[in-house]
Amino acid sequence: MALRVLMLRSQIDALQQQLAPLTETRDGFAAREAELERAIGEATTDEERSVVSAAIDTFEAERSANAAEIARIQGEIDARNEEIRSLEAQQTTPPANPPVSNSDTGSQNNHERSFVPMNNTTERRWFGLTYAERDALIQSEQSRTFLQNVRQLRAQQNSATGAELGIPTEYMQILRDLTYTNSKLWKYVHSESIRGRARQNIVGTASDAVWTEMLANINEIVLDFTQLEMDGYMLAGYMAISNAVLQDDADLQLLTSILTAMGEANARALDKAIVYGTGKKMPVGFITRLAASSTPEWWNNDQGDFTDLHTSNILKLDIDSTSGAAFFGTLIEALGVADPKYSDGRVFWVMNRKTHIRLMAKALAFDSSAALAAGINNTFPIIGGDIVELEFMADNDIAGGFGSLMRMSEREGMSIASSDIPLFLRNMTVFRSIGRYDGKPARGEAFVLVNFHNTQPTTSISFAPDLANEKLGTLIVTTAAGSGATGDTTVTVAGNGSGELMYQVGGQAVPVSNGERLGKDWTKLPTNKTVKGTTTGQTVTVVEVDGDGRAISVGSGSVTAKAG
Repeated sequence: MALRVLMLRSQIDALQQQLAPLTETRDGFAAREAELERAIGEATTDEERSVVSAAIDTFEAERSANAAEIARIQGEIDARNEEIRSLEAQQTTPPANPPVSNSDTGSQNNHERSFVPMNNTTERRWFGLTYAERDALIQSEQSRTFLQNVRQLRAQQNSATGAELGIPTEYMQILRDLTYTNSKLWKYVHSESIRGRARQNIVGTASDAVWTEMLANINEIVLDFTQLEMDGYMLAGYMAISNAVLQDDADLQLLTSILTAMGEANARALDKAIVYGTGKKMPVGFITRLAASSTPEWWNNDQGDFTDLHTSNILKLDIDSTSGAAFFGTLIEALGVADPKYSDGRVFWVMNRKTHIRLMAKALAFDSSAALAAGINNTFPIIGGDIVELEFMADNDIAGGFGSLMRMSEREGMSIASSDIPLFLRNMTVFRSIGRYDGKPARGEAFVLVNFHNTQPTTSISFAPDLANEKLGTLIVTTAAGSGATGDTTVTVAGNGSGELMYQVGGQAVPVSNGERLGKDWTKLPTNKTVKGTTTGQTVTVVEVDGDGRAISVGSGSVTAKAG
């Protein structure tokens, strides 16, 4: 029953998308009708009246067809809403204090209680689903099979080499909703679902319409169309969950953890890409577009002529020492460089929290009534636009513009896969989230980047490295008997950079994946390179890690220990 409700809601969303342009067309009929009324009064010859009569016939036919299509779609929406109400009425109201599984932990009990509906099953408590819908979904055959397979990954560790277990279709909408709900910027951009590679047509420039007599010949309006080519770069990541959790957690908590973590991770990556995406294996961010001083590799041939915006739309202002109208007037004028042409008029501004608070402080000092400060809390004063706090923005940087001209595409849903051997050896099971996206600004002129502290604005940031697809570096590890106590081994390492060296001694070399975070069973290699308590014939594995503690190089060698 819950699955049917999910499907009906998905169908309603699709129908409402079809309805939107029809209602916009309907709203324009009043103006056309007024024009025709004027034309009737101005027609003086039989030829003119004939032309007006034909125009009226066309208008009436279009209006009737529009009304019929709106009525048809609205009828389908109403029918599906009625079916949803009927299905929900058939569901059993859950008890006020639902029973708790014996396998539930204390924290899980608290989590469960937070989702208990207070009155009836139509209340939404778990990812947009009612309590009854949630339980029905988790107890469905598809969910039981999925969760069972997830738990069995541990038992398959010796043979699992990356074979994927797809997330049930019923979870897809939840995962997409979590991604977009957690994303701070997705709601401001123009997004589409595509299949494979796709091209989006964008109106570049258009000549003005020409004023003329009512029945005179009509002049051509020249439209220059450009195209944005959209690919489907993979947005992916994995999360390791202890096998103890897989064994002990109830289905609800396990599923909640998986979906929430994947949705949040995807959202953070999407937001960074919308702003700073490099165009290499990811979308092109609007700041990256502004910073390009010459035609970049990601500029496709059908996109039109490239324009250099790195001086006109990236501005360094020396106004931090000013206050009041001098500060806000200059800043607002600079942000006004963003051109709204071809946009829907909606604007957003991104900055970190520190910058946002500084603006509020300056506004409060300027405006004793605090009216200006109150406005800055949510929207930018005078020019408008929502303020969005993003932690990765540099101090005193403000960027943004007209979001409808930032085009994003979604190509593929999510999946789950098992881990590689190294993580299995640490008694962990890995869940991998995969989605496919692309995007780029349709018009760079619609965006602007400003720093008000007389500092060059930040035009690029670091993304999570794609270490899994880069070759792991090789360390050359040799050993010699130490000069100290029995069992001491001196380890010499070559081929490393400035990263920290970690080691582990065992019967054989320890497998390590590129980008892997090492566990507590790894030890920092001493400055004197002396490893104690070893036995000749053992193997020492040495790993170089970067500043984030991720493996970037590895090597191993046979131990030569000092004899007793």
